[in-house]
Amino acid sequence: MTYEGLRIAKNIHTVLTLKTETLSHLCGATLIHNRWLLTAAHCFKSDSTPNNWAVSLGSVLRSGVGALVVPIQRVIIHPAFNGTNMDHDVALLELAVPAPMSYTIQSVCLPSPVHRFLKSAECYITGWGSMREGGSLTNLLQKAAVNIIDQTDCQQSYGSVLTSNMMCAGFMAGGRDTCLGDSGGPLTCRQPSGQWFIAGVTSWGHGCGRVGFPGVYTRVTSIRSWISTYLPF
Repeated sequence: MTYEGLRIAKNIHTVLTLKTETLSHLCGATLIHNRWLLTAAHCFKSDSTPNNWAVSLGSVLRSGVGALVVPIQRVIIHPAFNGTNMDHDVALLELAVPAPMSYTIQSVCLPSPVHRFLKSAECYITGWGSMREGGSLTNLLQKAAVNIIDQTDCQQSYGSVLTSNMMCAGFMAGGRDTCLGDSGGPLTCRQPSGQWFIAGVTSWGHGCGRVGFPGVYTRVTSIRSWISTYLPF
């Protein structure tokens, strides 16, 4: 996650680290129910076998020290996922056992399909990704405040590759942005009620923190109905 305005995310406990049996952190994920995670489909392009994956919960350390490690029981990639243009870049993960909710393990709210996230909303990106383009991952979970970018403005930067199932967040002037290693993590926004909702799933972008190219996220409202076919709400 690049560049200025970063701080250690001490009190955000909905963000999890996905890892394989042989590798450490590969992607982020978000707890949306005690048995379900939301992440990016492209994280599983090379291996979608559930038994090869696990999730670390309850730690701000990428290394997973002090975390609860839970196996993944099922990987469900969105049927319309397009690995070329990254449309519908989202996957649901079912845990083998329910996550024990606590101060350090919490879920985030899902928006309704018709919910609108205002540009003035208080929103954050979180992850263990690179601190700069081409840099190494950070061991401490970071967070940064970002703005939701108007779809028309973002379309001018990315053109037709930006579909209606995607949204942009960050700053057109560059700076704070998601980067390599942040994929699958959340873009969360606080609503007037004080509740935190997941607005987007970190998907792709042109570099990290570049001027005119904010981060691109899978729009959760666009895939909310698909989520409801698996979750009990």
